[in-house]
Amino acid sequence: MALGAEHGSDKAILLVSSDDKFVDGTRRFLNGHKVFVARNVSDAQRRLVEETVHLAVLDTSFGTETGVADGGQLLKVDPELPVVLVVDNPEMSVLRAALRVGYKDVVDAPVDRPKMEAMLGLIDEEAQRVVLKEAKTQIGRVVTIMSPKGGAGKTVTAANVGLQLAMWSEPERVVIMDADLQFGDISIVLQIDPVYTIVDAARDLDDLDEDLMRSLLTTHPSGLKVLAAPLEPSLADEVSTQSVVRSIAMLKRMFDYVVIDTAPFLDEPVLSILERSDDVLLVVDMDLPSVKNAKLALDTLKLIKFPFEKIKLVLNRVNSKARLDIGELERSLDLEVQAAVSSDKLVPRAVNEGEPVVSLYPRSRVARDLRAVTRLIVDENVTPNTDSGEGSRKWFR
Repeated sequence: MALGAEHGSDKAILLVSSDDKFVDGTRRFLNGHKVFVARNVSDAQRRLVEETVHLAVLDTSFGTETGVADGGQLLKVDPELPVVLVVDNPEMSVLRAALRVGYKDVVDAPVDRPKMEAMLGLIDEEAQRVVLKEAKTQIGRVVTIMSPKGGAGKTVTAANVGLQLAMWSEPERVVIMDADLQFGDISIVLQIDPVYTIVDAARDLDDLDEDLMRSLLTTHPSGLKVLAAPLEPSLADEVSTQSVVRSIAMLKRMFDYVVIDTAPFLDEPVLSILERSDDVLLVVDMDLPSVKNAKLALDTLKLIKFPFEKIKLVLNRVNSKARLDIGELERSLDLEVQAAVSSDKLVPRAVNEGEPVVSLYPRSRVARDLRAVTRLIVDENVTPNTDSGEGSRKWFR
């Protein structure tokens, strides 16, 4: 008998896995059920917002204490959701962590028919809530700005994109997280003086909730919020990858947009950020070292099977004097250029004045270019202002 026939065919099962073998092996025991697949927690959270899901099954990649905590973010979206973890030889610490987070069960790999039948049995028909899509918690869009080479314009892009989103929507619904833990410059570019930083979030990680997180944010004159980088490079060691991941998970529940500036290399925190991003703006300067570093970074992401559909290639400092051919650059990186920012002396002038160019010089060509970059990631319900700069607001004195 098919499991769908025994348990009813109206159940929706969410498989959280980037392993095609795990997905295919598990799906064959779910004939008659609706099956959704999410590659990571970020995609899974969005699926929970968009659909009614009755059971979530996490693959063996979540079989660590950090993985359990990460997967537990699904329960922030739907606290009643039965979540099951599939593990290889589970350690007691992982079992305890899963129970603390609120998982319904931990199952030994591989999944077979009796184990799947037991998972489906966890679905309590009387406890199921019929909730409209609009009534569920909204999950913010995570937009990461990256460049594998310092000085390529990554931080300037992050500041301008974040501020432009604030100008186009509700400013208090946008936050910039400076995750360049040693040399973050978002505070300088936005001319703000943070009292608290991500270091304070890391130090209070066990007690971190939305109220505490909100108290750690710095407010820009526009209403835009900022989670600042450590004030000293030596403090970066206090910020673990788990702290970064936990902060992202919390901010995306609190804001419509989470714009993240990253360090110019691919270490564990940056890779964790990329994994949890909905959009990745890859900023490449128009010189050979920047293109070379971008290609090496993309080759690394290919090795870990990062979904390239999330990456949007943005060229910076484009002008007639650049000797690089854009077509050759695209072939080298195997990506199409989706936006380009012209080279303009107004950009360093705006940086030195502590005001993003989209606010200081809203009618300039480079401001129009940066608005085009921002359009790559805006939701459909956002109606941008015109390129003429009408409606742009000035918040700096």
